[in-house]
Amino acid sequence: MSAIYDNWERLVDAVLKKQQLWQLFHDHSRSPSVLSEASDFSSSFNSRLSLDALDLARLGSLSTYRRTPKLVFVSDFSHSINFEHVQLASSEFIGRGTFGSVYVATMDNGVGIVVKRLDPTSVSQKEFNRQMAIVGGVRHANVVSLRAYYSSEEERLMLYDYYRWGSVYSLLHGRNGEPRANVDWESRLKIAIGAARGIAEIHKHNGGKLVHGNIKSSNVFRNPDQYGCVSDLGPTSLIQTAFVPTAHYYAPEVKSSQNVSQASDVYSFGILLLELLTRKPSVHVPGGPEAVDLVKMVTSIRNRIRAANVFDADLLKQPTIKEQMVKTLQIGMKCVEKSIKKRPRMSEVVKMLEEISSLNPINGAPVARKLVFIEDPNPAFDLEDMLKASAEVLGKGTFGTCYMARLGPGNTIVVRRLRDVVVSFKDFQQHMDIIGRIGHKNVAEVRAYYYSEDERLLVYDHYVQESLYVALHGKLGTDKTPLDWETRMKIAVDAARGIAHIHSKDGRKLVHGNIKSSNIFLNGQKHGVVSDVGLAKLLSPVRRSAMPTPGYCAPELRDTGSVSQSSDVYSFGVLLLELITGKPSQISVEEESETISLVKWVISVVREEWNSEVFDLELMRHENDEESMVQTLRIAMECVSNVPERRPRMSEVVKKLEEISGIEPLYESGSEDSWEQPAIDSRLEDLLEDLLPTLTP
Repeated sequence: MSAIYDNWERLVDAVLKKQQLWQLFHDHSRSPSVLSEASDFSSSFNSRLSLDALDLARLGSLSTYRRTPKLVFVSDFSHSINFEHVQLASSEFIGRGTFGSVYVATMDNGVGIVVKRLDPTSVSQKEFNRQMAIVGGVRHANVVSLRAYYSSEEERLMLYDYYRWGSVYSLLHGRNGEPRANVDWESRLKIAIGAARGIAEIHKHNGGKLVHGNIKSSNVFRNPDQYGCVSDLGPTSLIQTAFVPTAHYYAPEVKSSQNVSQASDVYSFGILLLELLTRKPSVHVPGGPEAVDLVKMVTSIRNRIRAANVFDADLLKQPTIKEQMVKTLQIGMKCVEKSIKKRPRMSEVVKMLEEISSLNPINGAPVARKLVFIEDPNPAFDLEDMLKASAEVLGKGTFGTCYMARLGPGNTIVVRRLRDVVVSFKDFQQHMDIIGRIGHKNVAEVRAYYYSEDERLLVYDHYVQESLYVALHGKLGTDKTPLDWETRMKIAVDAARGIAHIHSKDGRKLVHGNIKSSNIFLNGQKHGVVSDVGLAKLLSPVRRSAMPTPGYCAPELRDTGSVSQSSDVYSFGVLLLELITGKPSQISVEEESETISLVKWVISVVREEWNSEVFDLELMRHENDEESMVQTLRIAMECVSNVPERRPRMSEVVKKLEEISGIEPLYESGSEDSWEQPAIDSRLEDLLEDLLPTLTP
C-alpha cells in the first residue's frame, strides 16, 4: 500500500497548494457550489500553473502546527488508479459551496480526484470521524464512494472519485457557454433510475435513518453505464447549522440542515425528475439559464390540461415514449407533495421507475454486449479490450472456468465464465450490486460483469500470489510454500474478517457458500483475501447442491441442500484445520484405499496425541507456538460441530482468533460492520506537518 500513500501524499499536497494560490489572488468566494459542481464551475478559474513555481514561503509558518491524526482510507481505490505509473499533472480550485470548498486534482493518466474541504468550525472532530464511519460504509454502484478523509483540529477533508462524464446539470443545461447536448429519453430514464437506487440505498444505512440532504442535478453524475450516481453524501448530516436552501430544490418544511429528512430527499428527487422531463433548471448557475420553480410551473400547466407543454420539446419528437413520460411525471408530482405523509418512500419510487423502464423496448440495453463496471468511474478497459487480451485457463471450478487475461504491462485480470446461471438479468444485476458494495480489504471484489443470453462473465483483480491451497499443498510441478505459524494465523484472521464482513451484508443474510483454501488468495503482504463471494445464489439448484466442495460440506447440507451462514462457519472450520495440520480437506487412507474428510481424521486422533499427530510437522519446530495452536484447534472444532446451532458466528470467531494471535482488532464503527484504519507512511505525516500550517481560514 505504500505506493498508494506516496501518490495520495502528492495529490493532497498539490490540491491544497493550488487552493492557497487561488486564495492569494481572490478576495471573495465563488458562487455557491457543492462537491459535484466541479464540472459546472470549471471555466472561471482554470489556470493550470506549474506546482514547482509556487512560493510556499508566502503561505504561512510551520510554528503553530501540531501533529494531527492520519489520513484514513475508507476503501482500496487501487482499482481506479494505477499508482505505479501515475504522476500528478495539475490541480485546480473549483469553487466554494454550502458546506465547503471543492478542488479537482487531475493526474497525467486522466484520472481525477475530488477533494471537499469543510469548515472545521462547523463540525467537531469527533462528530466528523463518527459520520465518516457511517458514510464510508455506503458502497453502491449509484453512490459516489467516499475514498478517504482527514481530520485534525484545523482541517476536515473528504476525498471522492471524479466522474469525467460531468453532472446531470451540465448535461441538461450546458456549461461554460457550450451548446446543450442531445439527451434522449433512454439516457434520462437511466439517470432517474440510477439516482433513485442510490438514494434508496443511502436511506438503508445508519439503522435506516441516513439522509442525503442535498439532492439536486449538480449532485448527480453518470457512471460508466450512464446511470445516475449520487454524490456529496455526508456534509448535510455533519453541519447542523442554518443555511439558505438551494432554490426550489428543498421541501417546504426545510429551513435548515436540521430539518432535512428522508422525506425531504424524496421531495428533492421529485424536482430532479421534473428537471429531467422539462429540461428547465431549478437552480441558477453563473453563465447558465435562470432558475424555474418547477413545481409551480408544472402544477399551473397541469391545471390547464396542457400537460404536453410540460415536456422538453426534444422528447416530444419521440411519440412512442409519451406514456412513459406521463407516468414519470406522475411519480415526480407524488414526490413533491406538500404533505410529508403523501410522499412515497425512495424504495417505492425505485420500483415505480423500474416498472416504467420495463415498458421500454430499449430496457434490455444493459443486457447487450457491454461490460458493466460496479464501482469504477474511470475504467481502464472495456469489453473489446478484454476479448482481445491474451488469456490462459487457470482452472475449472464449482462456478465455471477461470481465465487470466493480460491487458497490458502490469494490468492483469481474472475472468470467470459462469455456468448454470438461471437468474434473470434484473436479479443478476441486483445481486452484483450487493456483492459490489461489500468493500473490505479481505474480500476480493467483483470489478465488472457481463450478461447476455449466452454468457455471464465476472471480472476480478488478479493476485500474483497463488491460493492458500497451493501454498499449503503445492500443485503439479510446484512445491508448497513454507508458512510459519504467525503467517498462518494472519491468514486465518484475515479470512475470518472477510467472511464476517460478508455475513454483515444484504440485511445480514449474505452467504459465501463455497469457503475453501483454493478460494483464499494471498496478496503482496500475504494477507488472506476471500474470493468467489455470493455466487451460490446465482446457480441452478442442481449445481448449488454440489456445494461446498467435499470435505468442506456441512452435514446438514445433505438434507437441506441450501448453504447458510452456519455452513460457511463449518467450511471455515475445515480451513482452520488445513492451516493447523497442513493436510487437505480430503485425506487418503492408504491401508483402506479410500479418502476420509479432514474433520473425521482429526476427530479420530485422541487429544493426548494432538501435538504429535495433528499439527503440521513444519510448525512443531517452534515450541512457543504450541499453546496458540491448541487454542486455534479448539476454535476449529467448535466451527465443525455437527449441530449448526452450536457453531459460533463468524464475528465471534474473529474475536477469538484476534485474542489468540495478538493481532489488533479492526477499527469499529458504530455498527457491527468494521473496517480498518490503516497505518499511513510516516512521510505523509511529515507532509501534513509541513503543509497544513500554510492554509488560511
